[in-house]
Amino acid sequence: MTKSTFVALTTLFAITLFSCSESDKEVTDTTTDPFQELEFEVVDSIMVDELENLAVLDYLPSKDQYLMKKLRKGEVFIVDSKGEILLKKDIAGEGPNQIQMVGEGRFYGEDGYIFKEFSATMDFNLFDLDFQKTRKFKGTMQEMMAIFISNNRQTFSVYEHDGEKFLFGEEFNSFSKADIDYDEIGADFYNKANMGFIYDLGQDSVQFVNTYPNDWAAKKNQSWVGVSYPYLAYDPTSKTVVSLPTSGDQLGVYTLKGNDLVYEKSVELTHPERAGFEAKEDTNPSVYPGFYDVKIFGEYQLIQFITAMPEDIFNGFRAQGENYWQDPAFGEAAKKYRKRKYIVVKNGVQIGIVNELPMFGDIYFGLPDGTLIVKAADGEVERDYNLFYKVRLVEE
Repeated sequence: MTKSTFVALTTLFAITLFSCSESDKEVTDTTTDPFQELEFEVVDSIMVDELENLAVLDYLPSKDQYLMKKLRKGEVFIVDSKGEILLKKDIAGEGPNQIQMVGEGRFYGEDGYIFKEFSATMDFNLFDLDFQKTRKFKGTMQEMMAIFISNNRQTFSVYEHDGEKFLFGEEFNSFSKADIDYDEIGADFYNKANMGFIYDLGQDSVQFVNTYPNDWAAKKNQSWVGVSYPYLAYDPTSKTVVSLPTSGDQLGVYTLKGNDLVYEKSVELTHPERAGFEAKEDTNPSVYPGFYDVKIFGEYQLIQFITAMPEDIFNGFRAQGENYWQDPAFGEAAKKYRKRKYIVVKNGVQIGIVNELPMFGDIYFGLPDGTLIVKAADGEVERDYNLFYKVRLVEE
């Protein structure tokens, strides 16, 4: 199970083909085996000399630098590609150049940094290169209904259009249930709930956009399968956005054109260990192989899911009472059955699956050069608390 922790009040997938450009090799479902087993290889590693656990927040290609932070404190770090700490600053606190708690962060181009604070309002705070706070932007949350805490996911990106800076991201709390009550409207919720946002920082205005893919089966067939929050990933090179609802079998593909999110098509996702499962309302995540993240790395997308525990075994534990999950035996069963698996998409086609990474760890970030940053799990290498691997897909 991923180390990321999800806390939610509401429990939280892609082959319609799109054509490649004439310069690209034609890829179709008749030439590509979606079940071919692919592998990742380690191409580099970054060791940061810091005893407390760090998370990677962002990468700036023009300076070959990483933005990192301590997991449970307010210190943020600028680190080069060799792992050398170039700068560190504690920005958590009540001071004029601090914020309550550091949630997420991004490079603000080459001009500074922007951090999303973990607070009642989830505001965005802009800092210059010397970590002096220059501006504060109101958060995108409308009504608190779900809280998600993840060490290896960023829910927003910075992009530029016509010389102006924008934020694009996901906002699960973008609506009020009094206005959009899914208990009453069911699957029409997927048409009305806009859980993506485009934030024009120059105008200090927010536009909310629908990120449930039009060809996602639950939306297309108007069948209610729960809120099934869509995870988003953005590629600044191609301006591509992908959307991954946690249930179902489709990945939505969009293009970010200026301040408009334009839906292109979907990619059908399939895996032997997801065959036969049907998304339903109120299905316990333990018995459904739900998606939990998507990363873009170069021209690829990596879809991540966790295999299901057999329903009879799960029901045996649940019959013990409300606190079944505290039973050590349940933890052992989860460890046995709940495995991380991966699906790889390229040029709008699923090109294969990955059963395991070269090391056990969390995928933090995808880079434009087609590599992924993976942090080895605690204990994988003794005392190497901040060892980050760069891995690349081996594709013949």
